[in-house]
Amino acid sequence: MSQEVYEKLQAMVDEEAGPFEAPNAVNEAMIRHWCEAMQDGNPLYSDEEYAKKSRYGGIIAPPQMVQAFCMAPLWPKRERHDPLGKGVQMLIDAGYSGVVATATSHEYFRPMHLGDRLSFTTKFVSVSPEKTTRLGTGHFLTSEYTYRNQDGEVVCIQPFTVLMFKPQV
Repeated sequence: MSQEVYEKLQAMVDEEAGPFEAPNAVNEAMIRHWCEAMQDGNPLYSDEEYAKKSRYGGIIAPPQMVQAFCMAPLWPKRERHDPLGKGVQMLIDAGYSGVVATATSHEYFRPMHLGDRLSFTTKFVSVSPEKTTRLGTGHFLTSEYTYRNQDGEVVCIQPFTVLMFKPQV
């Protein structure tokens, strides 16, 4: 990669975007589909009577669903300009056509209740110098997503790293 592209990526560190609103409120149908797919029988996610007696006072969503609730619809396609997307496109344009997600984690702070309206912001955290891996030569890009409920309370923080690389031929 040219030094110029790397410097542009370095200049993007700490760039933020959002908030981006989730397309739907936290809802029973999506929770049910998730629990069926994951075979998760936790009564906090499906049994109203049980959940009412819990410290949550009602049904909550599985914490891992935060990202699913915030995913943009596939149709109609909507442009979302975020720093990671911009960095990925810069590297694609520079010939780094391979991409693989390499690391992510979630830190949960608050449960998601039925009817919650989620949003998230994203911050570009880092770009690595060029590295050679078994997949090819490339750069690791890391962003951090912060998910909030309608009251502005942090629900989850998720760092996410991708490797953009030139595939070995």
